[in-house]
Amino acid sequence: MADIDTGRHKDWEETQLQWDDTDFLAKSASALMKKKWRRLNKKVAEIISAEVVGSTEYPDMLDIGAGRGDFYGVIQDMVRDYTGIEPSSQMLKEDVKKENYTLKRGTGEELADMEQYGVCLIKEVLDHTYDPEKVIKNSYNALKEGGILIVTLTNKNAFYKLIFKKYSKELEKAHKDHLYNFSPGEVGVLFEKAGFKKEKFYSINYIKLPVFLENIIGSLPEKFVFWMLDISDAVMSVLLPGKGGGFIAVARKSGGAAAL
Repeated sequence: MADIDTGRHKDWEETQLQWDDTDFLAKSASALMKKKWRRLNKKVAEIISAEVVGSTEYPDMLDIGAGRGDFYGVIQDMVRDYTGIEPSSQMLKEDVKKENYTLKRGTGEELADMEQYGVCLIKEVLDHTYDPEKVIKNSYNALKEGGILIVTLTNKNAFYKLIFKKYSKELEKAHKDHLYNFSPGEVGVLFEKAGFKKEKFYSINYIKLPVFLENIIGSLPEKFVFWMLDISDAVMSVLLPGKGGGFIAVARKSGGAAAL
């Protein structure tokens, strides 16, 4: 593994160690974006149920970049123990005490757990890390044989970013907390380098509209919005495969341990 990119590490310290999503959720996120987030949680839970729970009930779960540990509320009936790690002290202000639940300060780059978890989740986080390759390798090592890694990200190859290239580049520069931008193929390469053998990719969130329209659509009942997004993804993933606004990547650990 190459030495830490000092420039990126400095940017990471400036943007992540005190990150607080309160203002973003209150001021920047559209109503549709908030529903997309809840839908993403639902989809990740469905993947865990299909890929893990059916064969090995109640796995231990690791959530890298867990924020306030909110995902535990979605998954608590499907896992035996939940461990979330989060670098930001602002997101760890609340001292939550729950059975089979741990939320602590930590990063994927510093993770040293070995063969402990049945599921590892990196949800909308890998692009904020200062060493994504190491995070994926450490996740591999932390998983038990047969365990799965789930990575969700915005897609740098989204069809609307390819159409509006200049605007997309300007937006990427403005989002200083996004230290990297990934395509599904690039995440696949990281999986292969770490030692993962089996992979699945789901292209999602093809609908991208001006904020005022997203606020109107997002104000509609959640079930209807989820249905609309499901239909859109089903149709557009056939017409424009791999070009959705986001993607979910799933890999299963099999074979030897990954070398660091």
